[in-house]
Amino acid sequence: MKRKYAEKPPMIVISGSCLDFDNERARIMEFIGELEWGAHTKSDCEVSSTGKALGWDFFQIYFDQNFVEKLIEVYPDIQKEEGHMLEQEFVFWLSKQLKKRNLEYYLKLADVPYEQTGGFRLDPNLYRDDKELEDLR
Repeated sequence: MKRKYAEKPPMIVISGSCLDFDNERARIMEFIGELEWGAHTKSDCEVSSTGKALGWDFFQIYFDQNFVEKLIEVYPDIQKEEGHMLEQEFVFWLSKQLKKRNLEYYLKLADVPYEQTGGFRLDPNLYRDDKELEDLR
């Protein structure tokens, strides 16, 4: 049996929780629409439920990396947030923006797409100059 894998680009996955996801999903999508309008681009964002437990509804938001890069160009204060990675800074900024609109969600970074490498990736142009190349010839 041949398997067919999804042909979507790598996505930044943010997991969150709220009390009533069915009503809150429309608000989240409206907020993402405002971000799209501000960045003058269309995103491939998805918001889907992952289940319920102990009165909480859990969900995940999938953001395209290119859309997040556009948002950083429009909102440079994203990079002023605390975090070790750009994706973490984006999640902190997103949480603050949602709280400003009285939307209380607990968000955290769930998954970041990484490029598979087989070791160190150094730029050879930074470690050699023309004199060294002449010596090697």
